[in-house]
Amino acid sequence: MKNTEYIKAMNAVCDENFRLTGAEMLEKAKNAAPEERNITMNGTTKRHIIGKFIGAAAACLVISGTAASAMGYGPLGDSFRRFFGKDETTAGIIDEGHYCEIGQDLTDGNFTVMLDSVTGDQTAPKLLFEVTVNDEKLAAENDRLHLFAYVLDEDRYNNHLDEYAMWDAWGEKDPNVSNMYHVCMDGPSAFMINEEEVLASVKQISFEKDPANRKFDYDVNMEFRFTVPHQALKESYPRYYDDITLQDNGIDYDVFYMDFGSYDTLLKVQYDFLGTELAGGETDYSKVMDKFDKYWHKFAGGFVLCVDGVEYNPLELGYSYCDTEGEAFDAGRCSTWMTFPSVDYIGADNITLMVNGESYTLK
Repeated sequence: MKNTEYIKAMNAVCDENFRLTGAEMLEKAKNAAPEERNITMNGTTKRHIIGKFIGAAAACLVISGTAASAMGYGPLGDSFRRFFGKDETTAGIIDEGHYCEIGQDLTDGNFTVMLDSVTGDQTAPKLLFEVTVNDEKLAAENDRLHLFAYVLDEDRYNNHLDEYAMWDAWGEKDPNVSNMYHVCMDGPSAFMINEEEVLASVKQISFEKDPANRKFDYDVNMEFRFTVPHQALKESYPRYYDDITLQDNGIDYDVFYMDFGSYDTLLKVQYDFLGTELAGGETDYSKVMDKFDKYWHKFAGGFVLCVDGVEYNPLELGYSYCDTEGEAFDAGRCSTWMTFPSVDYIGADNITLMVNGESYTLK
């Protein structure tokens, strides 16, 4: 699935299971003590156990960015640049010491997969894999491979797998080891920021060329269990709002959440679709969601994030999910999202959202 489609699916699951409204979340944040607020907003409180990942139990070893790398090529940040040179954001996060080594490898005879490390920030965690292809001819034909994995907790993996999609990422061949590939895969923050056990289950390895076997896609089953300590992920800055409403064409978009991360700035809104002119009397959201998404894209495409006088245009416009049965929010209450480039939330004095000539204060 494309990244936007996966996020849409994840949003649906989160909305179904996370029953607080934006106003309720804000009230909890205001009333929380500093330590409790850290739990509520960031999920970063418990300590982690230092150790090596063996068998079913898992723990990460957090070391500084200048220490020896699990990837075996010197400092991990330098190693990351060597294999993923375009992603300077992640390399910089690693340099700051935000990563943990896992170093567990599994094999089925055809492939050996090692979950090397976890890094990134609290909004966008990253899993670093090394994949060794034991078929020399297959490796010789392909400069890259495609890795697919579920990344969940144990309960959802065992009991709700059909509700989730797999994460996927391309891996590039090591310049010095002819049958080894390096993969940087995005992971779900919902399961990786709580310092609870995560299960990453690699299910498929695919190739662009496989003339010998004419197979291309290989099913595998390799399960990695680990816990991510909060130090391993760089802090992002989630903020909740209950007083910003963006109005257009008869729809009130309530801004209730923003997350200022290292990779981008996420903005989420909620709105009602029942009774709006755009819905045209339709009560089944699935029949009109394409119309609402199209309108949201047209409306949100003109938003501007202004940070101390510097203006940023949207990076990506999201898709919506609507609860028509009232299980998560009120019936007919929908949510959608968009992203802007990453900004320095802590260093900024003023952050505003510009919409149709109106200015809304975010900081």
